[in-house]
Amino acid sequence: MAPASTKTENAATENSTEIPAFAQKFREQLVSTVQQSQQLSIDAAQTWVKAVSVLPVHHLTDLPKVPGVPALPGVEAATKFTFDVAADLLNAQRDFALHLAGTLVPEKTA
Repeated sequence: MAPASTKTENAATENSTEIPAFAQKFREQLVSTVQQSQQLSIDAAQTWVKAVSVLPVHHLTDLPKVPGVPALPGVEAATKFTFDVAADLLNAQRDFALHLAGTLVPEKTA
């Protein structure tokens, strides 16, 4: 009987340090929902661009240049840069939170 209780204790210890299955399932569903809504947004934007492309508009690329002000980056470059900054900040925050958690909750000794 001792090996069975040890096995149960080991399983309980392993489960307490791992992310529960329901949390993993929630994560998957959340990411899937976000991706679906993103695709809907892209579809809507493409439809809108098609609809307004027939309207006469002034070309935004023909704006006058301001002396001494460098040209602005393209939309894609600005978007990539912004998300790179956000990713760097999120990684720094994650490292900080893990370090703080390790400081406040010392590891258990076996």
